[in-house]
Amino acid sequence: METTTRLLLPEVRQALRDEPETLVALTEEMHPADLADLALALEPELAQQFLRALPVTVAARLLEMCDEDKRAELFRSLAENERGWAVLITDEMAADDRADLYADLPSALRVSLLADIAAEESRDIRLLLSYAEDTAGALLTTDFVALPADATASDAIDLVRKNAAEMETIYQAYAVDTHGTLLGVISLRDLVTSPADRTINQIMNPNIVSVPVDADQEEAARLMKKYDLLALPVVDRSHHIAGIITFDDVLDVVEEEATEDAHKIGAVDPLDTSYIQTPILQLVKARAPWLLALFIGVMATENVLQHYSESGSHMMLMLLWFVPLIISTGGNAGSQSATLIIRAIAVGKLSPKDNALILRRELIVGTLLGLIIASVGVIRVLATSSTRSIEMVLTISCSLMAVVMLGALLGSGVPLLLRRLRIDPAVSSTPFIASIVDIGGLILYFEIAKMFF
Repeated sequence: METTTRLLLPEVRQALRDEPETLVALTEEMHPADLADLALALEPELAQQFLRALPVTVAARLLEMCDEDKRAELFRSLAENERGWAVLITDEMAADDRADLYADLPSALRVSLLADIAAEESRDIRLLLSYAEDTAGALLTTDFVALPADATASDAIDLVRKNAAEMETIYQAYAVDTHGTLLGVISLRDLVTSPADRTINQIMNPNIVSVPVDADQEEAARLMKKYDLLALPVVDRSHHIAGIITFDDVLDVVEEEATEDAHKIGAVDPLDTSYIQTPILQLVKARAPWLLALFIGVMATENVLQHYSESGSHMMLMLLWFVPLIISTGGNAGSQSATLIIRAIAVGKLSPKDNALILRRELIVGTLLGLIIASVGVIRVLATSSTRSIEMVLTISCSLMAVVMLGALLGSGVPLLLRRLRIDPAVSSTPFIASIVDIGGLILYFEIAKMFF
């Protein structure tokens, strides 16, 4: 919570208890995001009073600024106690935020509220809820400016002025025919600077970028970034415009997808809610399968150590001293490569045609890094009198070179392979890569030792 909001909280509590009518004057200069912080910091009963004391349009903007989980919780308690006020607030919300809110409500409460709100808003919510999750359709808003292609610029400006207050954005308008087919896009600048008698189909840009309703939300975000768009039209199979995706919704998608990838890279199933909001058992469920799988995989290192330590020689005892050094170095090198490649794939910076180039580059990088690490390893061996021998120097230096190169190749190669198999590369988490490199590194280490001893 911002400092100003925190300082204002005691005054808001006092006003809610003594003079609720003063809240409007107290908060009228505040941004809706700060009002949302205030509402969420209040006790549930006071938060309901707070929403009830604000003008309905301000309360609607407040809810739009809340995190989804907290917004649903706040609105649910309001709807159960102040049904009429809850309906009025959702009537004022943006179409996409309203649909997201209703999607998070218990089904019984959602059905009940849908029966109470205006028929047009009810149909709009049902339509938006019908789109599959994580698709462009699930992100769109139906509050956009559609202009008849045969309308004049003067008539179009009047239409924009008439509906501006209800629209998500007016900086881009969309030309449509009588069937709602998307024909082109018109910027507000082009509209107001064109001669009054020119028609929309003469002003519009017909080369419009759009996305299907069933496209993945990541594709929508990629298009908006590539073409630097404030809004992206969403069309159905007949190319009728269903709505638009605005840049603020794309920012949410980028954050959501980045969080999901970060969880996968850390070998955790992506969480549907924030960490604090996630129940303890759900956290265990998200982490236990991966941790168990990694544990079983690492058990293979025990078999490797057992196989090579059967001789029980003094040489083997010395080699065991350096096992943590070898496996941690290889695992770290693999994790570095995997992180770089997975992220580059996620943001669309690597194409399949780059695979051979990537592997060649990682081989060179792994070799150079191996030389640097091996030189430090040699100093470490020479600094210990009990291990100071040419055989041990060669074993440690060559092993470090080998495991760093192995880590670099596996860290880059596994994500590329998964992408080729149409599996999310983030699944090849850095702990997973590190576990593979641990096993391979041990085998390389002991086989190299056998060569020199």
